[in-house]
Amino acid sequence: MIDRQRLYATFMELCSIDSEPKNERPMADRLTAILKELGFSVTEDDTGTRIGGNAGNLIARLEGTKPGAPLLFSCHMDRVAPGVRVKPRIEGNYIVSDGTTVLGADDAAGLAAIIEGVTVIRGQNIPHPTLEVLFTVAEELALTGSAHLESSRITSRCGFVLDAGGPVGEIVVQAPEQAKINAVFHGRSAHAGFAPEEGISAIQMAALAITRMKLLRIDPETTANIGSIQAAGPTNIVCDRCSLQAEARSLDPAKLQAQVEVMVEAMENAAAEMGGSVEVDVQRCYPSYRLEQDAEPVRRAAEAAGRIGVPVRFKPTGGGSDANHFNNRGIPAVVLSCGYEKVHTTGERIALEQLDLLGRWVVAIVSGG
Repeated sequence: MIDRQRLYATFMELCSIDSEPKNERPMADRLTAILKELGFSVTEDDTGTRIGGNAGNLIARLEGTKPGAPLLFSCHMDRVAPGVRVKPRIEGNYIVSDGTTVLGADDAAGLAAIIEGVTVIRGQNIPHPTLEVLFTVAEELALTGSAHLESSRITSRCGFVLDAGGPVGEIVVQAPEQAKINAVFHGRSAHAGFAPEEGISAIQMAALAITRMKLLRIDPETTANIGSIQAAGPTNIVCDRCSLQAEARSLDPAKLQAQVEVMVEAMENAAAEMGGSVEVDVQRCYPSYRLEQDAEPVRRAAEAAGRIGVPVRFKPTGGGSDANHFNNRGIPAVVLSCGYEKVHTTGERIALEQLDLLGRWVVAIVSGG
């Protein structure tokens, strides 16, 4: 049903377009042209201007040829660094990069599959409901693009976000809420050789706080991590300033709140005990979501997977996606696994068979009952 060579060519073309966060302009322009060729009306919002980027979210609409509620398909246009000058190639049964960059299958696989799916639907005159396509920017920056989306511009109440690792057929029905914690410890400088007793080390405060935190896997639903500690100065001066960046995630909002409170308390207590102070800023990045198996997007995706002969598995995830914002704003949306592997590394790859199945899955969802 799909044209494999056309699908591979589209995928590799998109991978080769530079599209790191806030620099998606070349990708947005190419996708706009493709969508218009397929008959979509395309608009771009002002998210780029609002976040300091050079492109906004693309919102496209293709009127239906049969009755039925509209369907939303969404992917993000950006990719993690190193994501410029990507040189994709077919190596055996996989598409890979040259090893100096990521491949960008996250999320070019979803982009290419949607394009191929709609191309097939249009080319074979397969009846379809109205289709809405949303391609977002800066997803890799804590879902910044979709956070700025005006949800009223989307009429669909059944969405599919093609943006997860794992084999085609896996359906993400639950995703966590994330909070970021930025802290700045303040101590007192002193000469480290002549009078260290007069100093209060901000680095030592941060270290003491970290040793008192439970980190990494907290429980099956909750994680926490220290991303970075930053301080600068000569070794002969007791450091009076140290910043720390951390995060916590949980499928259970109550557990997330508890974990954040424990981490903040550890920082405040460490600073107070050592005679210093700490400024802590907690930011909630995106909300959690959970969909039952009888929710419309879950049901449609599972039935479509069955029609193309791939096993269905429902799963939670520890990562966020644009679906977190969609579900929180009244647009039920499920995340579909795209088949790519070793995501966010220079070893990223996708099997040709998985890309084929992803394109077929899109067609099956659109054409299904």
